[in-house]
Amino acid sequence: MMRRCGGTTLIDVLVGLAVGLVSVVVAYQAFVALDTLRRNDAAVADAQASGAFALLAMEMQAGNAGAGTAAVGRWLDTCTAGADAASTLRALDILVTDGGAPERPDSLIVRQSLATTVAMTAAFASAAPAGSDFHVESPDGFAAGDRIVAVSRSGSCASAQVIGVGAPVAGVVAIAHTAVTTDFPAGSVLVNLGPATRPAALRYDVSSGTLRSTDVMNGDAPVPMLSNVANLKFQYGIDSDGDGALDTWSGAATSGAWSAPAVLAGSRTTLERIKAVRIGIIIRGELVERDSARDFHWVLFDCDAADKSTCPGRLEGTIVATAAGSYRYRVFETVVPLRNVIWNRGA
Repeated sequence: MMRRCGGTTLIDVLVGLAVGLVSVVVAYQAFVALDTLRRNDAAVADAQASGAFALLAMEMQAGNAGAGTAAVGRWLDTCTAGADAASTLRALDILVTDGGAPERPDSLIVRQSLATTVAMTAAFASAAPAGSDFHVESPDGFAAGDRIVAVSRSGSCASAQVIGVGAPVAGVVAIAHTAVTTDFPAGSVLVNLGPATRPAALRYDVSSGTLRSTDVMNGDAPVPMLSNVANLKFQYGIDSDGDGALDTWSGAATSGAWSAPAVLAGSRTTLERIKAVRIGIIIRGELVERDSARDFHWVLFDCDAADKSTCPGRLEGTIVATAAGSYRYRVFETVVPLRNVIWNRGA
């Protein structure tokens, strides 16, 4: 009896290859889908962490606005208003410059003194003609390299840098400084703003989607802090009736009472009405989601009112998705009270 031979035919091999290829394709697609989800989630997590870091950094700086200068605001109020936040000698603690539209980023300048001691006034022991040393009644508190402001009782002001400090004689020290062209009579006062090489006026702005900090007082180059920033907005918290409590929120619109030029020229009474600053930042994820074409509708500075049009300072807008897909976004906002301004009100 003949036995039939068994084996694998060409058809079996082709069927097996086809099944194997289909399995590989399915597995690859599943891997790609899972990897895309993983990368998207990682990008969102990075955006969450980066946004929280950026908000914390600006919050800490804004919270220290006016440190060392708010206590001597009544003296610096007599100084002539400067053309910008870097040159003004007044006790300007914070300055918002409007971006021009809700979808365009604002910028913020935070000013503070970094003196190692409290920036109190030191009285002149004698007159100081232009070009001479300042003799002040303060054996401590001044060091070579400090930035100082001399203020006369008639309102004249001059900024200089300490070159050297002499030994105290009967509580009076001679302070050598860079040249000034103003005569200061006896009874003038000297304010120490701390080491001139340390930042005392930091600007936060967005350029090409990158959040930057820049020391505008010392002319340093911008320092990148965070990329993929979609928007950055700031608002003043205003005491509108002078009772010491925050009443409303206001942006820095170019034609408004709280525009950058108006705040720069503002008196001490006006500047002390700014009690807080509100910060809002929108961070974009790193990766485009190709399967998503949804626009992102954002809202900053919302409130609980049923009629949202009554929310003071509320901003909203839409980021339109591109043909390649859309990004994921995260919105952060906080309120920072200006403690130094509040504590030193009327000092």
